[in-house]
Amino acid sequence: MKKLLSLLTLSLVIGLGVANAQNQRIVVLECFTSATCGPCAQYNPQLDNIVNENSEKLIAIKYHVNWPSAGDPMNLHNPSEVSSRVSYYSVTGVPTSVADGNAWFGNSGSVSQSLVNQWAAVESPLEMRMTHYLNDTQDTITVVVMGRATSAIESNNLKLHISVIEKTMEYATAPGTNGERIFHNVMKKMLPGSSGTNIPSLQAGDYFAYTYSWALANVMNVSELTAVAWLQDHSTKTVYQGCKSSEDFQPYYAKQAQITGIDHTKKNICSGSAEPVVFVDNLGSETINSLTFNIKVNGEDVKQVTWNGNIPFTKEAKISLGEINFDVAEENEMLIEIAQINGAPDDYSPSIYSYTFEEAKLIVNKAFKLKLRTDDEPQLITWEVVNMNTGEVVVSGGPYDTPFETYNINFELENAGCYMFTIYDAGGNGLYDGSGIYNLKAGSTNIASGSKFTDQESNEFSFTKDDDIEEYSVNTANIYPNPSNGIVTVDTESSCAIAVYNTVGQMVLSQDINGKTMLDLSNLDKGTYLFVITSKNGEKNSQVIVLQ
Repeated sequence: MKKLLSLLTLSLVIGLGVANAQNQRIVVLECFTSATCGPCAQYNPQLDNIVNENSEKLIAIKYHVNWPSAGDPMNLHNPSEVSSRVSYYSVTGVPTSVADGNAWFGNSGSVSQSLVNQWAAVESPLEMRMTHYLNDTQDTITVVVMGRATSAIESNNLKLHISVIEKTMEYATAPGTNGERIFHNVMKKMLPGSSGTNIPSLQAGDYFAYTYSWALANVMNVSELTAVAWLQDHSTKTVYQGCKSSEDFQPYYAKQAQITGIDHTKKNICSGSAEPVVFVDNLGSETINSLTFNIKVNGEDVKQVTWNGNIPFTKEAKISLGEINFDVAEENEMLIEIAQINGAPDDYSPSIYSYTFEEAKLIVNKAFKLKLRTDDEPQLITWEVVNMNTGEVVVSGGPYDTPFETYNINFELENAGCYMFTIYDAGGNGLYDGSGIYNLKAGSTNIASGSKFTDQESNEFSFTKDDDIEEYSVNTANIYPNPSNGIVTVDTESSCAIAVYNTVGQMVLSQDINGKTMLDLSNLDKGTYLFVITSKNGEKNSQVIVLQ
């Protein structure tokens, strides 16, 4: 499944006509409450009145905690993100409110009109706009937020926070012990998560735009959903500006698009060929009917693609760039640039997406083993190995019959050449968002593995049966201590990819490392885990015991 929440490109240039301006501050009031808190029932009506009376200059987010007593259903809907904001502000009691991060911290019952006026009087160096919409089936919300600095914000720790809130939740009977039945501005989900999105320091005219989607969960009434956002300095906790979703949303530019993600890519390539698919968001007011893409590999222009279609404002298109051919180096970078929108340049700055890949591994005189654990729809899963020199499918498998079944498939190759392994999911959501998994090996060398993809995922490798050719040596890596209390150091000679699997073959951690790296596994259950460390020099497998 494509992760809409993590793959957006941020472009920064100096704009015109906005330098040194100031803006009306929209105050952000983060409130901590609980349906099991007696004083909360006393002060919430007063607080809600102040929020309603200042709708043009104040936004409120209410985080429901699990104390003084556990059982608040609104906390149970999203306890981890609530806990993150509790820890961030070191909140120890409820009802507590925090205004603009560090402007004010105190009992929610002490929030007054005079304080709101005081907070709102501080000018902001940033203007922000946002909107949201539900999909046709009313089960996913998409949020679009934009900001533009009118004065410099010199900070290296800026975070954009977005929260989907339910404006009113009304229970037939009080869900907690304090008698409250009606709750307002309840935080349902933070996008992409409670840690927010990193924003570079801003100069006057610098602009950002992001689109995030969330599959709804634990929502009482979708018509009560809205979204709020704020830009915060995590070093000082200062909130520079807030904004709320509006139906009257107007983007800053007419022609403005971003490449937000890429699909159908390969981490290793020997064929000198790729057929990537990009996801493009229209963030300008003008409907996009044509796009021109310039594609470079390792600094060389390799292709220009013109696409014609229709992308309304705030919508996304999945665009195939067709076959791209290039010379493969040991390390490679593909740059995909939107050169024109509707025949003209982007009104702000061209969106450029970078994708890196390596030369494919050489496999010498090895048999192959594919381990495949199906998801809940095994009948949709197939795979194949294609000889890229001839186009011939030399081995294939699937569809399968049994859900959550592990299959071990062994095969051999006869002819030397460049090969591509591809796994397909006709349902378009990979191996059910992680419940299934696949791993293709040649001897101890890992060729391809994963679980989360869309309709297909591929990787290439070179193969030969020539005994005179030396295969890459096995990667050298040290893992210690073992057993461990959850903090493990992995010491490698070069950049590697590490994957950690539990005893049922599920991948529980995956990340790239370079040299000595410390991994925190303290959130995992006690037990034995398989570490698979892969580099261009081969693969090393080790078992690590986690004690807790």
